[in-house]
Amino acid sequence: MKIDNSGKLSGTYSTQSKPSPRASSSSSSSASAGDDSVKIDSLASKLSAIGNDPSTQQPSFDAAKVDQIKSAIANGSFNINADKIADGLISSARELLKG
Repeated sequence: MKIDNSGKLSGTYSTQSKPSPRASSSSSSSASAGDDSVKIDSLASKLSAIGNDPSTQQPSFDAAKVDQIKSAIANGSFNINADKIADGLISSARELLKG
């Protein structure tokens, strides 16, 4: 599939048919009912708990900082500190992996 300069798709693509929904009757066999299970990883549970903790909630963004960054990009003075970004990512990963 390609997109030409006009923004229109060219080429063909195939569609998948959706599986039919299960009937919710009580006569379904116990073998098929027992096959459905969900297991949540302990790290996922920790992430969910962090996301739901009101003490860890932060404002979605700082409008003044966004404006400052926009103007720095516009005038060419915006600098990226790759070491600071890498340190932050490593710190975040360590925090998430603490047991």
